Amino acid sequence: MRQRGTEPDDAGGVYDDLELPSGTWRPYTAIQMVMTIDGAITGPTDEYWPISLDADQRTFRRFRIHFDAVLHGARTLGMRIDRYMWSEELQRERERRGLSEPPLFIVVSNSGQIDPNDRVFQRHSYPIAPVLAVPEVAEVTNGLSEVAEIVRVGAKSVDLNGLVRYLASERGVRRLVCEGGAILNYHMLAARLVDEFFITVTPSIIGEPRPRTTVEGPAALPSDQLQQLELVTTATHGDEVFLRYRVRAARPLA
Repeated sequence: MRQRGTEPDDAGGVYDDLELPSGTWRPYTAIQMVMTIDGAITGPTDEYWPISLDADQRTFRRFRIHFDAVLHGARTLGMRIDRYMWSEELQRERERRGLSEPPLFIVVSNSGQIDPNDRVFQRHSYPIAPVLAVPEVAEVTNGLSEVAEIVRVGAKSVDLNGLVRYLASERGVRRLVCEGGAILNYHMLAARLVDEFFITVTPSIIGEPRPRTTVEGPAALPSDQLQQLELVTTATHGDEVFLRYRVRAARPLA
């Protein structure tokens, strides 16, 4: 079982001084993930979570200070992501950057079948209701409309192009961070809506035969359609390595 974080909450993150462009018709979008040396983003049980060390946990928590919105797939809700949604630390750092409001939190679900009692919807100090993006055909679980703003984009599945257009035009989102899961990452990349990919390699090995990886689609991309990335920066903190890549196939922002 991996070590838990021990450093103070107000310690800095690796990307605190990050400067990012902003988009117009769609937000400038980054994926942020962490994986073990053998490529796993989660372990087989909750006992393995979190898989990263202090530096990555601080960096993940503080990465949101740069963005107007945070995007998640519905399957990530059981991972206790909500514990990082808002804090005095994040509010202070965002205000230093001229951002008075917390980032909008968006959950993508093709089925709309999500427990309205999930902790992400039971906000106490978070002032903005999460957005739940679903397709037109989705039958949303009773009670969700009371705890989330329901946005329908797409007919039978969520239209990610339509979603990012909505976020840019209707919600003023200029920078978006996608925090997984692996399936959502695949579809965002396939739609060419990702500009950068931030990945932390943490020094542990789980050893599962088929670990959950950072990007997983219905089938492997054809060999002539592989996503090509360009390394922008590398950084080390303790035993963790932080890699920042630019996605070459991203669609124009304007």
